[in-house]
Amino acid sequence: MDIVELRTPTAILRHGRGRLVVLRPGTEGEGEAVLDVPISDLLKARLNRRADDAVVIEIYLRDPAPLLVGVPADRTPLPVLIAEHDVPAATEIVAQLNTQILAARRVEIEQPDLTPPAPTWGRNGPTREDVDAATHRMTPRRGAGQAVAALQRYVTPDEYLLETAVVAARVPDTGQGLLAATTTRLLFIALDLRVAHELPVPAVLWARTGADRESDMRTVLSVHDGFLTLEFVAGERADLERMARAVNFAVRLEAAHGAIAPPDPGVSTLYAEWELLVERHSLGMVDESQFQRFGRGILRSLPDRC
Repeated sequence: MDIVELRTPTAILRHGRGRLVVLRPGTEGEGEAVLDVPISDLLKARLNRRADDAVVIEIYLRDPAPLLVGVPADRTPLPVLIAEHDVPAATEIVAQLNTQILAARRVEIEQPDLTPPAPTWGRNGPTREDVDAATHRMTPRRGAGQAVAALQRYVTPDEYLLETAVVAARVPDTGQGLLAATTTRLLFIALDLRVAHELPVPAVLWARTGADRESDMRTVLSVHDGFLTLEFVAGERADLERMARAVNFAVRLEAAHGAIAPPDPGVSTLYAEWELLVERHSLGMVDESQFQRFGRGILRSLPDRC
């Protein structure tokens, strides 16, 4: 984004290209830099009217003790005094800063291109590249052709197929089938096509593999939805380990990708700092003026909804 600048009698506030800069006006050049940090280092920004009726932009930093002109801040926000006629512009700047702070906290999960490919139609029906790739990675199994062909028809334009494996479903007991993990569902298609089940990814908590309690030659894939643990058995451990990774990846993608991470520091961290400050004050290690200053900074750093 373009650099936005607000000049006040006491400071020059400039933000853009992922940074926030506050300068103290000088007689020569740009003046002294009071603050120059990336947006990711900010906790929040607020527009506040003080008891003396002065309007200030308060800039809160994530670090508990950054140096502001050589003085430890200890959660005390950096105030930028603004003129009354600059309040509309300052309001917009504060809103932009907080939007960028939230964007910096957005969770991005590293992932390949998961754009569902368009099907290619042939004499035997549709085929998709992701289905072909996943079924070629699994251990070949005689009698799985019908289920693979059905899977080509079952996948939707809104999901990408991650992995497949031929398994025996133990819970529920539905026999041999093709298990498929997509970005939105876990599918089970019986090899004889008698039944097909699906479990939406948002309902899944985790998936993991382990040794089969009935045979050392087989591996069990367990998928837990918070109430029931589904179990699928196969002789090829590598197939089920790929399935477990695919299911857990889909769960993380659904639950976290694009979500806003909690503020850092959070309420628990700020509360621990408050307890430490109270203890130091009671021992005489912090005088009353420091206690008031640092305490207000901690309390005002709490999320605004608290």
